[in-house]
Amino acid sequence: MDEAVLSSWRRLRDRALEEAARPVSRERLSANRLLAGIAATGALILGSIRLILGRDHPVAIVLVDNDLIIHSVAGDRSFVEGLDAAGLGEGRSAVEDAVGTNAIDLCLRERRPMVTSGWHHVSADLTNTMIAAAPLFGLNTALHGAIALVSDASVGTDTLSGLALLCAESTSAQMGAVETSGNLDRMLVEQRAIIDSISDGLLVVDEDGRVRHMNAPAGRILTLNPEQSVGRRFAELLDFEPIIAPIFRTGIGYYDRELIIDSGRRHLHLIDTAIPIKDAQGKVQSVVNTFREFNRAKRIAQQIAGSPVRYTFDDIIGTSDCLRHAIGDAHKAALGTANVLLNGPSGSGKEVFAQAIHAHGVRRDAPFIAVNCAALPRELIESELFGYVAGSFTGAQKGGRPGKFEMASGGTIFLDEITEMPLDLQAKLLRVLQEREVTRIGATRPIPVDVRVIAASNRNLKDAIARREFRDDLYYRLHVVSITIPALKDRRSDIPMLATHFLRKYAASAGKPVFTISDAALRSMAEYNWPGNVRELENTLERLVVLSDGTEIQRFDPPGDARPPTPPPPAMPPALKSLREHERDVIAATLIHVDHNVTKAAEILGIARPTLYSKIRDYGIVLQRTGSDRMYRPDSGRT
Repeated sequence: MDEAVLSSWRRLRDRALEEAARPVSRERLSANRLLAGIAATGALILGSIRLILGRDHPVAIVLVDNDLIIHSVAGDRSFVEGLDAAGLGEGRSAVEDAVGTNAIDLCLRERRPMVTSGWHHVSADLTNTMIAAAPLFGLNTALHGAIALVSDASVGTDTLSGLALLCAESTSAQMGAVETSGNLDRMLVEQRAIIDSISDGLLVVDEDGRVRHMNAPAGRILTLNPEQSVGRRFAELLDFEPIIAPIFRTGIGYYDRELIIDSGRRHLHLIDTAIPIKDAQGKVQSVVNTFREFNRAKRIAQQIAGSPVRYTFDDIIGTSDCLRHAIGDAHKAALGTANVLLNGPSGSGKEVFAQAIHAHGVRRDAPFIAVNCAALPRELIESELFGYVAGSFTGAQKGGRPGKFEMASGGTIFLDEITEMPLDLQAKLLRVLQEREVTRIGATRPIPVDVRVIAASNRNLKDAIARREFRDDLYYRLHVVSITIPALKDRRSDIPMLATHFLRKYAASAGKPVFTISDAALRSMAEYNWPGNVRELENTLERLVVLSDGTEIQRFDPPGDARPPTPPPPAMPPALKSLREHERDVIAATLIHVDHNVTKAAEILGIARPTLYSKIRDYGIVLQRTGSDRMYRPDSGRT
């Protein structure tokens, strides 16, 4: 913490904080004419600062004279009203006795830039506020006051303090020019230099529709000469209706609106913001319009939304011939821009290869967008890939949204599980690859894209074509460079190297000593088929590290469903019988089957009835009819 903040706390403690840190009544308006001369430029500066901070952060510019009387406060109305309620309103005093510890008071005490944020402020009304203030020096280092930027506490300290310092430096230069010679031209030149240094277009249009200011980027984007445009009606300079015209009537501006202009002389795709500047009665006096080219905004968004590229060819582990052949082909493919098709089973590392190809190619600094076609619902995949315009379907975001192909323009898009894409979308994808342009859902105007496609599949595409599940023309468009990534079972010699790598990785993440693995465990791993490939091997070793109590993996047992089935115990050989015993058993079973009907049994056995009777007597078989109470005993011949 800055020692100046601590000193302020001590002073307030000594003065009974609960009585001191209260807003005082309005004192007087500052009579500083130099501040009055630069206050009118606050709207231009404020528009630039809003553009930099973004619409999510409210902001106000506060000018204070060297007596700590607040000369003016410009910014978002509701935010300015909140500051006034906290004691930082026009005509109030910013002294720490009135509003507690704050950067405005401290910067004039210390004669240097200061920042206070959140809990630095002892006033409860300022706990969610950040203040960055810088002193305003004139000639001979005369202190004329301070300029402060006030925003919410979520803004970065460096960002807000840098902007405050820039405003202070430019404002001090203006004050010095006015103080020495009253040379207003120099002040305007400096203001223009500040505004022209912004890469986005900025123009100010008054209530009569005349251009009051236009910076150089705005002239470039709109193909207008800024100097010749000032003073002329904005509608006369353009061959389309200005979108900011209704703001003078409604008083309602907008932020970050996507604007597509397709007129006779201009084809523009912009992100547009318009802020109305109103007088005390609420009438719109002018509109500050800032805009940037969509492609530039898209590049910023791509850096945020693009998939992180974590892998290069150095991260592909293994020395087997089949893997080295695949890596060699991928190296060659990376140097060009042709489409690449990666074939390989799940878990073999297709995305690692895709990222490595991107990282090694000329598009390495451009976005890498990964799309899993199997993970996207059927009704969303088209909008995700190709984007949509406002109102194109129920649930669409207001203002529309660019698709993955637009976001990847200039870089690489990785389409994983390409065979899961529906056939009708395959036709649209084919057109995108052929024409190098996409048309959003609900739009008619195509948008050019420059994107390299890397597709991947764990299925045999030729079989999918034969089953009419994949278009053959799309296959040949993607199959410019085809690389087959081997399954782990086809490069078993790489298993020891991979195992060592994963053991070190997960031992470090678990905070355990470096693990080793026994030869017996390695042999078991080499004998296992690894249906999940490298992904399964990695997960297995992570589990072994987590569950192990020692520092060596001594054994590896394949999963239960991967072990060879245990053979059943050999059946006990049946007890051996003589031919006579077998014959007796057959006759007895046959008699039971025919309900002891000797005639039927003799027919089945293929012997004469007297012969069967003889054998029955010989074997002592008892004849019994289940349908009667009679029983025949062959040995007695009686019933």
